[in-house]
Amino acid sequence: MRALVKYFLFLTVVIIVSTVIFQVIMQLVEGQSHSWVTGFYWTLITMSTLGYGDVTFTTDIGRLYTLFILSIGIVLLLVVLPFAFIRYLYAPWVDAQLRMRTPREIPLGSEGHVINCHYDDIAPGFIRRLEQEGIPFNIIESDIDEAAQLYHTGLPVVTGDVDDRATYEALRVQQARMVFANHSDAVNTNIVLTVREVAPEVPVVALANHESAAAVLELSGATHVLPLKRWLGEQLANRIDATQAQSHVIGKYKDLLIAELSVRHTPLADMTIRETKLREILGVNIIGVWARGQLFPARPDTHLSPSSRTATSSPARRPPQSS
Repeated sequence: MRALVKYFLFLTVVIIVSTVIFQVIMQLVEGQSHSWVTGFYWTLITMSTLGYGDVTFTTDIGRLYTLFILSIGIVLLLVVLPFAFIRYLYAPWVDAQLRMRTPREIPLGSEGHVINCHYDDIAPGFIRRLEQEGIPFNIIESDIDEAAQLYHTGLPVVTGDVDDRATYEALRVQQARMVFANHSDAVNTNIVLTVREVAPEVPVVALANHESAAAVLELSGATHVLPLKRWLGEQLANRIDATQAQSHVIGKYKDLLIAELSVRHTPLADMTIRETKLREILGVNIIGVWARGQLFPARPDTHLSPSSRTATSSPARRPPQSS
């Protein structure tokens, strides 16, 4: 509104100055006498490109002045004014309406839902898993603009502070299946304490970014503490190549066992898959090859470099063994 007020003040000054110049030219050049109302009337209809033609100049100076006022009117009234109106009045009003549409609570009687306290990098994968299992969920977002964007994409978001008791009461936390605290360690501690005030029996799963925070979260009342960084480090350490080649089981599908094997320090290095003859010797199939961070399908002529890692499959009764 402040920007619009400045614009209209500037426009008013331009109209007044133009009216004064109109009177000067009419009296000194044209030899005509008109009232100030007529001058104001002529300025407005000329700037707005209406031009009724009832008040006109007869000299070249007057006509040049008319063209000048017409050009100013095209810029100020037909170009700047619509953009200023949209930018400073209409667009903020639409944004405010979108923000007001973001829910502040979920329907009464909701139960069995999962409360996600933050939409971070982990949240999309977690949400996909919940959708696969058919479990309802809600996301807490304290920033109104972020909440409006999430709501616009179709996610069930609720605007509120994660450390406010009223937020969890509006989310019917007592009937929730679980609360997932995935903020920073300090915020997660506040989340756990706040939830425990409202719903002492509801399971709370909290992420711990630092090892020292795990104990604090447990003492705060978290049901489960997930030290993801420590687990990631352990998994990476387990995947480091050792001097003795050993396969690592990474999954199982029905009667098939899927394992990963490093080619380094094994007789398989610099061979093709056909030359390894693993199927004939061990009954193991190479189904994929990791190379430079990408998984490629295994073909008989695929070359196994020392830096490659292979994904192998075999019946569960015959797991892959050490090379």
